[in-house]
Amino acid sequence: MKNSNEKANPVENTLRNKSARGRSKSRSGRKSESSLGKSAEKSGSKHSDTVDGSSLASIRESHKPLNIFIQNELMPNCTPIFLSKSTQQIFNIVTDEQITKESPIILLNKSDILKDLQLRAAVSDFSVQKVAIKNYPGSDILLIYDADYKFGENFVIVLSEETKSLILNPLKQAVDGQSEHNGDGDENDGINDDEDKIEEYREASDLCFLFKSRSEHGWIELGSENEIAEMNTFETRSKVYTIFQRPRKEFGSVLHLQDESATKKGCSEQISSREDESFNIPIMELDKSATNCETTCDKGINTNWKYPKNAFTHYVPRMFTSDELKHYYHENNDALRNISKLYTLFEQSLLENEMYNFLSNDYENLPIGDETYDTRSDNTFKEFLSFTDLKFSKNKAITMIQWHPNIKGIIATSISERIIYDQRIDQASRILLQPTHIILWSFNDPLKPQLLLHAPDDIMCFQFNPTSPNYIAGGCINGQVVLWDIEKHIDDLTNVKLRLKQNNQMPLFVFDENELNKVSTSHYSALSNIESSHSSPIMDLKWIPDHMEINRLGYCFENHAQKCVQLMTCGLNGEILLWDIRPEKTPLAINKTSDSIKPPNNVPLTFSTLDLKWKPLLRIHLYTNDPVNDHVPIKFCIREMQGDRRLLTSNTKDSSINITDNSSKLLPLPNADTHIYAGTEDGVIVYVDWIPHKDQDTGKMQTPKPEFCSSRHDGPISYLCRSPFDSSLVLAIGGWIWTMWKEGVTSGPIIESGRANKPLTGGSWSPTRPSVFYTCRVDGSIEVWDLLDKTYEPTMIQSISANPLTALSIWDSPKRQFIATGDIQGVLQLFIVPRRLQTPLPSELKKFNEYIEREVKRKEFVSMRWNLREQEKIEQEAENKRRAGLAPAVMLSDEEIIQKEKFEYEKYLSEEHTFLRSLGLVEEDD
Repeated sequence: MKNSNEKANPVENTLRNKSARGRSKSRSGRKSESSLGKSAEKSGSKHSDTVDGSSLASIRESHKPLNIFIQNELMPNCTPIFLSKSTQQIFNIVTDEQITKESPIILLNKSDILKDLQLRAAVSDFSVQKVAIKNYPGSDILLIYDADYKFGENFVIVLSEETKSLILNPLKQAVDGQSEHNGDGDENDGINDDEDKIEEYREASDLCFLFKSRSEHGWIELGSENEIAEMNTFETRSKVYTIFQRPRKEFGSVLHLQDESATKKGCSEQISSREDESFNIPIMELDKSATNCETTCDKGINTNWKYPKNAFTHYVPRMFTSDELKHYYHENNDALRNISKLYTLFEQSLLENEMYNFLSNDYENLPIGDETYDTRSDNTFKEFLSFTDLKFSKNKAITMIQWHPNIKGIIATSISERIIYDQRIDQASRILLQPTHIILWSFNDPLKPQLLLHAPDDIMCFQFNPTSPNYIAGGCINGQVVLWDIEKHIDDLTNVKLRLKQNNQMPLFVFDENELNKVSTSHYSALSNIESSHSSPIMDLKWIPDHMEINRLGYCFENHAQKCVQLMTCGLNGEILLWDIRPEKTPLAINKTSDSIKPPNNVPLTFSTLDLKWKPLLRIHLYTNDPVNDHVPIKFCIREMQGDRRLLTSNTKDSSINITDNSSKLLPLPNADTHIYAGTEDGVIVYVDWIPHKDQDTGKMQTPKPEFCSSRHDGPISYLCRSPFDSSLVLAIGGWIWTMWKEGVTSGPIIESGRANKPLTGGSWSPTRPSVFYTCRVDGSIEVWDLLDKTYEPTMIQSISANPLTALSIWDSPKRQFIATGDIQGVLQLFIVPRRLQTPLPSELKKFNEYIEREVKRKEFVSMRWNLREQEKIEQEAENKRRAGLAPAVMLSDEEIIQKEKFEYEKYLSEEHTFLRSLGLVEEDD
């Protein structure tokens, strides 16, 4: 039984068959030469061995198959195809085991593929190419393993004999093509000698030998040009210029010339010779280098606009009076009659302009992607991976899903117990003894978690630091904020695939199942002070963008470090807290006993100064008109977004800010928007300013009352986020409906959906299409809304789970777009988003902004009409009273109103004095 490493290469098999066929033809024609070669081989075996070794290396090197992944496009009749694990096992082509990236080529029998199509029908992965496979003329079909998914799938199928031959025998095709251009010169004599050696090798070897013709080479530069260049002299400085000048008054003067003796004093001057010092300068050897490069230049051409010409003209017509029209009609009766005959042509031209805009730019309207697909399989979510763990996430609900910002293929989930508050109190002993974690999964190893983040209690929300992904912040169900530092685990998360290969290559006598299934655990670095934290579960957490930071008074300043150092949390106690992960520098914040306390070995010391001493920097309250109950926020969002630097650009252009040279001082950001949207547990949308103001009643600095509140939703807000394309647009999902808000419009949402069939539990904006967003429901379905397509119903609804969905997140990679969902059973599922939902349409952002502007104008018009109807109703009531004979209300002037209010105030003071005197608090003299 052959070993897997001893399997014959399909390329070598092909070559061996061809050599056998060629051997039978060559023996009859060259029998005498072969016998002569054999006798020569016996007499000089040493020389023959040398020839055989070099020929074998040459043949194997020349018969390597063509690498199709060097090119950016597929060859003709090559199609990418996806083969699942089950299909690979049926045909014995399991990736990375029986077929690898180093040897990606395999030949499959056409009859075996047709049998698989007959048995499994539409379930077979080859069903997408069923017609092409049936029409394939050959008996063996070539498959190439695409390990890097360069063309979108894990395999490439070749459905043409010509392309198959070109891939398996690339050099033979090139030799056949070149043989047509070679002449019959003197080189044939030398080639005949080589053919004799080839024939000798062909008799002794199973492989055929392909002759490679000689090729002419150009002149090769070996450095003589550099020696010639070193002997030349070049100018190293600018030339010296000498200027002779004389006063202006000497120009044009009268000259008196006469003969003088050359020996007379003042008429001649002797210049004595001196030694040239330039020859005494020492000459040193210099090492110089020269290189040759092509000179490039940028040029542009354009037609010269000789004369401008107006293409369009617009004017206000001058209207004739009736008398002028009669006079003009009588004088130009024939001309008007001829114009009336051209009416049909005018009408046709106007109709064509209405139906088609011939001035539109067709190049700008071209679609970005290929829109030719229209099959149902391309318009649905395809399952990619599923993650679950029987030990850590069984019978627990997924509360949040986050993707690692830098490492591709790493996804994290937080889990929580599926019990209510009363049950949690009854089962407190079990919950305290059972650890809870944040689980990190990898695409390369979906069978087990890659890292566990130990937490003191169930985590309701968490988020990676956008600028320092090693830092993770989470909110517990007990109201505390937790910080992790996973820097020492980054290498393990990056090299998951390498570690799997090392485990597969481990010998059986050192194999330890317990060690193999062991999962790394990272303990938290810091925990907030429980007395200063939320007194109820933390429901949402967000990092402040890296270009700004907030002080204790709520004012925004520029962040010089360009790192995220602050975060916001909201809890069920009715507060939104601002936290700073930098340690305090005040003397009271220094712990004198920190040197005597030795931290555990497995706990990072990154945030050791904040552990159990971490307090919030600012508290934001959401007050209501009810003095007892306040709004309970569970979701919130601010205006500034990570990566948006427009605030810094506007700040530098503001001339009112005096920027000093002292970089340690923080620069204020007066243009920063300090308003925040919050969604409450009762389905109320609250819009409030987080900067504290002085209360008129108590005189204390506190958060002002909300600017507006709107209770549109009939359930808790499960998702509240701004659009990644327009930060002034906010999407809120809660209860049975979703609403869309425009910042600055306080009369209500600009778009509101109808009642859904099932309650909504979450959602997300599309990161690539402005008009698309997703919602998840309690029946395990996902709704896709495209506002440019439909606004009254979802564009697509797909059921992906039998359990209620609790979380949803989207990740956009360069090749694909993934959507992750979590349910109440702790199962994390990944799906591939259809291409039509991730590729933006032509001018989609422009059209979506225009649609939002129309909705804002419609909202303003509706509000104006309501106010106008109220005013008309009041006027109608006044008119009815007047007709009935009732006296209308007298309109008082400003002085009369002041006098009336003054009289009412004096009456109030006298009644107050009487009341206090009856209680004995005021005497008669007072």
